[in-house]
Amino acid sequence: MNLSNPRQEAVIEDWPIGRKRCTATFVVEDGGKKGQRVARTTTGKPKRTTYYQRVMIVDGDDGRTYVIARTMHNQMVVIPGTLKTTEYFYEGTPEHAMIKELLG
Repeated sequence: MNLSNPRQEAVIEDWPIGRKRCTATFVVEDGGKKGQRVARTTTGKPKRTTYYQRVMIVDGDDGRTYVIARTMHNQMVVIPGTLKTTEYFYEGTPEHAMIKELLG
């Protein structure tokens, strides 16, 4: 998968929520020494990721929104916009290099 358009905030119209649609807002939060995390708000209370060293919101070539992050142990992470699962990539893999470049 190719990822692009790294940014600190994103507003996604027509976000699926059950049988309905709403607006989803993604924002990178800075926790100081703890690091950064992403909050996604749809209809109420925000859902948040855990803290990472660096975080960005990106677009996938499949038309979906993703969160990419670097852990404190230099692993690269891809999290779907649902914030339900996490996929880790280790140094030496093509995905690790791509995410590292997007994070800057």
